[in-house]
Order: sequence, then C-alpha cells, then structure tokens
Amino acid sequence: MKRRWVRIVTPLAAVILLMVGTVIVHEIAEPDTAEAHYLSPQPASAQLPTSGGQLADLLRAKGINIKRETRSSDALVSTWGLKGQATLFIPAPEFVHEDYLWMLRQSPADTRVVLVEPNARQLHEAVPLLGVAGTRWATLATAPGQDCELTTAGVAGVTRTRYGAVPRAPARPHACYDSGLVSVQWREIEFVVAGSADPFRTDRMAEHDNQALAVDLLSAKPNLIWLDLHDLEPKPRTMSEDYPRPGDPVPSLQPGGERERPDASPRPRSSFTPDPVDEGFADGGSQPPSPFPTWLLPLMAMLLLAAIALAFARGRRLGPPVTEPLPIDVPGAETALGRSQLYRRAKARSAALETLRYDARLRLATALKTSTDRDPLLDALAARTGQPRDLLETVLFGPEPEDDSALQTRTTELLRLVQQVTRE
Repeated sequence: MKRRWVRIVTPLAAVILLMVGTVIVHEIAEPDTAEAHYLSPQPASAQLPTSGGQLADLLRAKGINIKRETRSSDALVSTWGLKGQATLFIPAPEFVHEDYLWMLRQSPADTRVVLVEPNARQLHEAVPLLGVAGTRWATLATAPGQDCELTTAGVAGVTRTRYGAVPRAPARPHACYDSGLVSVQWREIEFVVAGSADPFRTDRMAEHDNQALAVDLLSAKPNLIWLDLHDLEPKPRTMSEDYPRPGDPVPSLQPGGERERPDASPRPRSSFTPDPVDEGFADGGSQPPSPFPTWLLPLMAMLLLAAIALAFARGRRLGPPVTEPLPIDVPGAETALGRSQLYRRAKARSAALETLRYDARLRLATALKTSTDRDPLLDALAARTGQPRDLLETVLFGPEPEDDSALQTRTTELLRLVQQVTRE
C-alpha cells in the first residue's frame, strides 16, 4: 500500500513542482519596473539588462534631442512647450497618476505619445478609444503585417498585450504586429501603445528586429521627452476640492501652483468599468468573445498531462495478476527460481511472501484437516503447536516486509512452522 501511494503521488508532485518552478522562473525573469534603471535613458544604466541606456545612445546618434524628466508634471510642461515637435515616451504608465494620464489629451497637436503596455484603466484615462483585447504570459515575436505605417522593422517581440478599439470609437486605430502595436489619432494627437517592453530593453534589443522598431517609434519627432518614473505619484493639487468645470483651472502641473488653460475639459468619471473591446478589430474577424475563462484551457492541459503521467506510473498495475498455463513443461525448481528472480527484480516482496504464505496455509490446513480461513486455521495451529495465536497470525497473515531481511525472516518462520506441523 505504501509503494502504491508513492506511485500515485510522485507524478502529481512532479507536475506541481514543474508548474511552481515555471511560475517562479517567470517571476524572476520579469523586470521590476520600480528599479531605478528600468528603461532609464541615463548613460550609467546603458549596460544594465532592463535599462534603456543603449536605446537612448542610438537615438542621440540619430540626432534626437532627449530630455529626461522624473515627474509627470515636468514631462507634460516640456512636451507642451515644444508645440507638437516632440514625442512623449512613458515606459511605466502604472506609476503615472490618473489625472496626469487624463492631461495627455490636452497635448499640443501633432504630439506623439508612446505608452508601454498600459492596462485598461490607464488607457481609459489617456485615450479611451482603445481597450485591452488580451494578454499573453510571455511576449510573442510577430510580423508587422501589411501596411504598417509606424515602422519599417521586420519581425519583433512586441506582442504580449494586444489592443483593440472600443465599440463606436470616433476614430479607427491602426494596428501592427497582430495588434501588439496600435496607434490612433485623437484630438490631433498620435497615441501609440506597445504591448511589450522588450523592444526598448538593452538585453532584448538584439533579438529579432526590436532595435529598429524601438528607434522608429521614438525618432518620429526631433525631440524626445523621456519620463523616467519608478514610483507612484501623488495626486496633483487643485485650487478647490472639486474638479474644475470647463474653462476653470485644471489640476496643477507642479505641486503648489496652478496652470491656467482656456481649453480645460472636465475630469473623467471616478468609477471605472473597462469598456468592451471590438474583438473584430483585435482579431481581424467577427468572432464573438469566448464564454470560457482564459485559464480553462491551460488547466485542462495540465490535468491531462497529470493523468498521462499517472497512467505511466501505474502501467505495471493496470489489473490483477492472471494465472496462465506454461506453454512447455518446465522443471519446478527452474519455475520457482525464475519467478523468484522476477519478484526480486520488481522488489515485489509482499507478492513473493504472499505466494509462500498461500502455499503454507494450504499445506497446514491439509495436515490439520481444517479450512484455510484465518480463525479456524489459527485455532487449530495454536492447539497443535502450543504457540501463541498472535505469533502464528503474524507469520501467516502479518504485514508486508519492509526489506529483504524482513522477507527472509518471515520465510524462515513459515518453513519451520510447516515442517513442525507436517512432521508430527
């Protein structure tokens, strides 16, 4: 029973260990966006794996003027001051306060805003025309597709999160890389969302055509405002507790001061419900969304693998042993020796001992003229030999042997008991 339990648990434990190990390795491989060097343009970080220093050097060599900002307010002021001749690069939109994301809508005409893997809430604040269509566990290398206007690069690893248009969007997005790279013109501002940070990272730029893609996205304008942000920002200050009406001052762009804008628009609603994504746009067809959760298929696959592993582990024990006649006459000694060697090779101590006990019980019952049932046989043996009934029960019906030494001890006891009874 103990060995059978081990055979059942071992494959399941191996599958669970594989799953846990995969998750741990994945988490270790994922970059920490809170690290100071993550997609940072500083020269000191150029050789760090997840930095953006190498990309910044390539852009500077191409003549792009890069200005690094560490606060969203400063990045917006710098971008607005360039009057459409700048690209605003936001590598970690999860740290940007939602009010600043909303202010992106007020950028000057012809400005390009590049967001790296924003989620549904961040898109809703910045560019509500877009939504998240799906997210993969790992980045997929895909081709740009036909008529990709954003880049001349080839296959690149930018498709992990895929994006699509929300229903009834006033402007139609342009998608590349299987919807892993999407752009949309809204309020005369070009918003570009990238579904993975891999093309911008130093350790991934050499893969596929990632480098060319990253350079193309960030060199469309002569100036690049690079928001190097790695911590959650506080809420911007306002002149009053209530958010402004159209024409009133918008939230401050620098703590303690107010910035007047005549074209201020009201703040978006505070409650958030993700808008449904136009699956037809995201998938290139009109397929309806699946009613099943995304984790169902991987779960079923893992259960199937566990069942297959369990079947292999129990492959020798799919049914009870079957007695078959030998095809030829074989001397009894050779038959006994061959069978014992098979038992030994399989470490089937319990089966070997039970075979000996079964034969011993038959011989003892014949000599004592009783049945082979436990109680009648033990009573007759105790009366004949004078030995304790518990000892006889251990010899004839006891537990499985734990090792070869215990098997040999039980075999010797059986032999002595049979010899004692049959010789009297």
